[in-house]
Amino acid sequence: MKKQSKLIFLSLLILFSCKDSDQISLESTIDEFQYLNSNNLLNQEKINELKSNFENLSFNNKHFINVTSLYYLSEISIIENKFEEAYEFINKAYLVNHSDSIYQQLQKINSLLSLKDTVEIAFENDMQDDFLKVFEIGRKKIKDLYEQKDYQSAISQTHLLIEVIKNLKEEEFIKAELSQLFQDLAIFYSQKNNIEKAKESIKTAVSLNPNAENIEIQKLINTK
Repeated sequence: MKKQSKLIFLSLLILFSCKDSDQISLESTIDEFQYLNSNNLLNQEKINELKSNFENLSFNNKHFINVTSLYYLSEISIIENKFEEAYEFINKAYLVNHSDSIYQQLQKINSLLSLKDTVEIAFENDMQDDFLKVFEIGRKKIKDLYEQKDYQSAISQTHLLIEVIKNLKEEEFIKAELSQLFQDLAIFYSQKNNIEKAKESIKTAVSLNPNAENIEIQKLINTK
Protein backbone atom coordinates (compact mmCIF):
# COMPACT_ATOMS: atom_id res chain seq x y z
CA MET A 1 0.00 0.00 0.00
CA LYS A 2 2.86 2.36 0.92
CA LYS A 3 4.58 1.51 -2.35
CA GLN A 4 1.40 2.30 -4.32
CA SER A 5 0.96 5.66 -2.52
CA LYS A 6 4.57 6.52 -3.26
CA LEU A 7 4.07 5.78 -6.96
CA ILE A 8 0.94 7.96 -7.07
CA PHE A 9 2.83 10.80 -5.38
CA LEU A 10 5.73 10.52 -7.82
CA SER A 11 3.32 10.48 -10.78
CA LEU A 12 1.60 13.67 -9.56
CA LEU A 13 4.95 15.31 -8.94
CA ILE A 14 6.08 14.56 -12.50
CA LEU A 15 2.74 15.76 -13.91
CA PHE A 16 2.80 19.14 -12.16
CA SER A 17 6.51 19.70 -12.58
CA CYS A 18 5.97 19.66 -16.36
CA LYS A 19 4.28 23.05 -16.07
CA ASP A 20 6.26 26.08 -15.02
CA SER A 21 4.77 28.94 -13.02
CA ASP A 22 3.99 31.04 -16.13
CA GLN A 23 2.10 28.17 -17.76
CA ILE A 24 0.01 27.73 -14.62
CA SER A 25 -0.51 31.51 -14.41
CA LEU A 26 -1.64 31.61 -18.06
CA GLU A 27 -4.19 28.83 -17.57
CA SER A 28 -5.47 30.48 -14.40
CA THR A 29 -5.83 33.87 -16.10
CA ILE A 30 -7.64 32.34 -19.08
CA ASP A 31 -10.03 30.50 -16.75
CA GLU A 32 -10.75 33.73 -14.86
CA PHE A 33 -11.34 35.68 -18.07
CA GLN A 34 -13.68 33.06 -19.52
CA TYR A 35 -15.64 32.77 -16.28
CA LEU A 36 -16.06 36.54 -15.84
CA ASN A 37 -16.89 37.07 -19.52
CA SER A 38 -19.43 34.26 -19.77
CA ASN A 39 -21.16 35.42 -16.57
CA ASN A 40 -21.13 39.12 -17.54
CA LEU A 41 -18.98 40.00 -14.53
CA LEU A 42 -16.26 41.92 -16.37
CA ASN A 43 -15.82 45.46 -15.08
CA GLN A 44 -13.02 47.92 -15.80
CA GLU A 45 -11.08 46.94 -12.70
CA LYS A 46 -11.14 43.25 -13.67
CA ILE A 47 -10.30 44.07 -17.28
CA ASN A 48 -7.26 46.10 -16.22
CA GLU A 49 -6.11 43.29 -13.94
CA LEU A 50 -6.50 40.64 -16.64
CA LYS A 51 -4.75 42.79 -19.25
CA SER A 52 -1.85 43.36 -16.90
CA ASN A 53 -1.51 39.62 -16.31
CA PHE A 54 -1.68 38.75 -20.01
CA GLU A 55 0.74 41.53 -20.93
CA ASN A 56 3.30 40.25 -18.44
CA LEU A 57 2.90 36.73 -19.83
CA SER A 58 3.20 37.94 -23.43
CA PHE A 59 6.90 38.64 -22.86
CA ASN A 60 7.52 34.99 -22.04
CA ASN A 61 10.07 33.29 -24.30
CA LYS A 62 7.89 30.20 -24.68
CA HIS A 63 6.07 30.34 -28.00
CA PHE A 64 2.72 28.99 -26.73
CA ILE A 65 2.53 31.33 -23.73
CA ASN A 66 3.53 34.37 -25.78
CA VAL A 67 1.04 33.76 -28.63
CA THR A 68 -1.85 32.72 -26.38
CA SER A 69 -1.42 35.80 -24.20
CA LEU A 70 -1.48 38.07 -27.25
CA TYR A 71 -4.65 36.34 -28.50
CA TYR A 72 -6.48 36.98 -25.24
CA LEU A 73 -5.20 40.55 -25.10
CA SER A 74 -6.86 41.09 -28.49
CA GLU A 75 -10.10 39.58 -27.16
CA ILE A 76 -10.13 41.99 -24.21
CA SER A 77 -9.35 44.96 -26.48
CA ILE A 78 -12.36 44.05 -28.63
CA ILE A 79 -14.57 44.10 -25.54
CA GLU A 80 -13.18 47.57 -24.79
CA ASN A 81 -13.91 48.65 -28.39
CA LYS A 82 -10.18 49.34 -28.88
CA PHE A 83 -9.89 47.77 -32.32
CA GLU A 84 -6.53 49.28 -33.31
CA GLU A 85 -5.04 47.95 -30.08
CA ALA A 86 -6.65 44.55 -30.70
CA TYR A 87 -5.09 44.50 -34.18
CA GLU A 88 -1.63 45.28 -32.78
CA PHE A 89 -1.86 42.37 -30.34
CA ILE A 90 -3.14 39.81 -32.83
CA ASN A 91 -0.76 40.96 -35.56
CA LYS A 92 2.19 40.33 -33.21
CA ALA A 93 0.81 36.83 -32.63
CA TYR A 94 0.30 36.24 -36.36
CA LEU A 95 3.90 37.20 -37.15
CA VAL A 96 5.08 34.14 -35.23
CA ASN A 97 2.07 31.82 -35.55
CA HIS A 98 -0.13 31.33 -38.64
CA SER A 99 -2.59 28.93 -37.04
CA ASP A 100 -6.27 29.02 -38.08
CA SER A 101 -7.43 30.51 -34.77
CA ILE A 102 -4.93 33.39 -34.98
CA TYR A 103 -5.75 34.02 -38.64
CA GLN A 104 -9.51 34.02 -37.97
CA GLN A 105 -9.02 36.48 -35.10
CA LEU A 106 -6.98 38.72 -37.38
CA GLN A 107 -9.73 38.61 -40.02
CA LYS A 108 -12.41 39.39 -37.44
CA ILE A 109 -10.53 42.45 -36.17
CA ASN A 110 -9.92 43.62 -39.74
CA SER A 111 -13.67 43.42 -40.26
CA LEU A 112 -14.28 45.53 -37.16
CA LEU A 113 -11.77 48.12 -38.38
CA SER A 114 -13.28 48.29 -41.87
CA LEU A 115 -16.15 50.53 -40.74
CA LYS A 116 -13.66 53.20 -39.70
CA ASP A 117 -12.05 52.94 -43.12
CA THR A 118 -15.47 53.44 -44.73
CA VAL A 119 -16.04 56.59 -42.71
CA GLU A 120 -12.60 57.99 -43.55
CA ILE A 121 -13.31 57.47 -47.27
CA ALA A 122 -16.68 59.21 -46.84
CA PHE A 123 -14.99 62.25 -45.33
CA GLU A 124 -12.29 62.31 -48.02
CA ASN A 125 -15.00 62.37 -50.68
CA ASP A 126 -17.02 65.11 -48.95
CA MET A 127 -19.82 62.70 -48.09
CA GLN A 128 -20.25 63.95 -44.50
CA ASP A 129 -23.96 64.55 -45.05
CA ASP A 130 -24.50 61.10 -46.54
CA PHE A 131 -24.50 59.42 -43.13
CA LEU A 132 -27.33 57.08 -44.15
CA LYS A 133 -24.94 55.25 -46.49
CA VAL A 134 -22.50 54.77 -43.62
CA PHE A 135 -25.39 53.67 -41.40
CA GLU A 136 -26.58 51.08 -43.92
CA ILE A 137 -23.07 49.72 -44.56
CA GLY A 138 -22.42 49.50 -40.83
CA ARG A 139 -25.67 47.70 -40.06
CA LYS A 140 -25.01 45.19 -42.84
CA LYS A 141 -21.65 44.33 -41.27
CA ILE A 142 -23.32 44.05 -37.88
CA LYS A 143 -26.03 41.77 -39.29
CA ASP A 144 -23.35 39.49 -40.75
CA LEU A 145 -21.66 39.21 -37.33
CA TYR A 146 -25.02 38.48 -35.68
CA GLU A 147 -25.83 35.74 -38.19
CA GLN A 148 -22.42 34.20 -37.43
CA LYS A 149 -23.45 34.29 -33.73
CA ASP A 150 -20.45 36.48 -33.00
CA TYR A 151 -22.48 38.56 -30.56
CA GLN A 152 -19.53 40.26 -28.85
CA SER A 153 -18.19 41.57 -32.16
CA ALA A 154 -21.71 42.66 -33.15
CA ILE A 155 -21.96 44.60 -29.88
CA SER A 156 -18.55 46.21 -30.41
CA GLN A 157 -19.36 47.13 -34.00
CA THR A 158 -22.70 48.64 -32.96
CA HIS A 159 -21.08 50.83 -30.31
CA LEU A 160 -18.58 51.98 -32.91
CA LEU A 161 -21.31 52.77 -35.44
CA ILE A 162 -23.22 54.79 -32.82
CA GLU A 163 -20.16 56.98 -32.25
CA VAL A 164 -19.52 57.27 -35.99
CA ILE A 165 -22.99 58.50 -36.95
CA LYS A 166 -23.05 60.86 -33.96
CA ASN A 167 -19.94 62.48 -35.45
CA LEU A 168 -21.62 62.76 -38.84
CA LYS A 169 -24.84 64.40 -37.69
CA GLU A 170 -26.33 65.95 -34.57
CA GLU A 171 -28.14 63.46 -32.35
CA GLU A 172 -31.40 65.42 -32.57
CA PHE A 173 -31.68 64.62 -36.28
CA ILE A 174 -30.80 60.92 -36.16
CA LYS A 175 -32.99 59.66 -33.33
CA ALA A 176 -34.61 56.95 -35.47
CA GLU A 177 -31.24 55.54 -36.57
CA LEU A 178 -29.79 55.66 -33.06
CA SER A 179 -32.91 54.01 -31.70
CA GLN A 180 -32.50 51.16 -34.19
CA LEU A 181 -28.92 50.62 -33.11
CA PHE A 182 -29.82 50.58 -29.41
CA GLN A 183 -32.59 48.09 -30.24
CA ASP A 184 -29.94 45.95 -31.96
CA LEU A 185 -27.73 46.22 -28.87
CA ALA A 186 -30.59 45.08 -26.65
CA ILE A 187 -31.06 41.96 -28.80
CA PHE A 188 -27.32 41.21 -28.89
CA TYR A 189 -26.97 41.61 -25.12
CA SER A 190 -30.01 39.41 -24.62
CA GLN A 191 -28.41 36.69 -26.75
CA LYS A 192 -25.36 36.87 -24.45
CA ASN A 193 -27.74 36.63 -21.48
CA ASN A 194 -26.61 40.04 -20.24
CA ILE A 195 -30.12 41.11 -19.31
CA GLU A 196 -29.18 44.28 -17.41
CA LYS A 197 -27.36 45.67 -20.44
CA ALA A 198 -30.24 44.54 -22.67
CA LYS A 199 -32.76 46.42 -20.50
CA GLU A 200 -30.56 49.51 -20.47
CA SER A 201 -30.20 49.45 -24.26
CA ILE A 202 -33.87 48.96 -25.05
CA LYS A 203 -34.78 51.70 -22.58
CA THR A 204 -32.55 54.08 -24.54
CA ALA A 205 -34.09 52.86 -27.82
CA VAL A 206 -37.62 53.59 -26.52
CA SER A 207 -36.63 57.02 -25.22
CA LEU A 208 -35.28 57.91 -28.67
CA ASN A 209 -38.18 56.42 -30.60
CA PRO A 210 -41.15 54.93 -28.68
CA ASN A 211 -42.51 52.94 -31.60
CA ALA A 212 -44.53 49.73 -31.24
CA GLU A 213 -41.59 47.43 -32.05
CA ASN A 214 -39.33 48.98 -29.42
CA ILE A 215 -42.04 48.84 -26.77
CA GLU A 216 -42.82 45.18 -27.59
CA ILE A 217 -39.14 44.22 -27.35
CA GLN A 218 -38.86 46.12 -24.07
CA LYS A 219 -41.79 44.11 -22.66
CA LEU A 220 -40.18 40.83 -23.71
CA ILE A 221 -36.78 41.73 -22.22
CA ASN A 222 -38.30 42.99 -18.98
CA THR A 223 -39.92 39.60 -18.40
CA LYS A 224 -36.50 37.88 -18.33
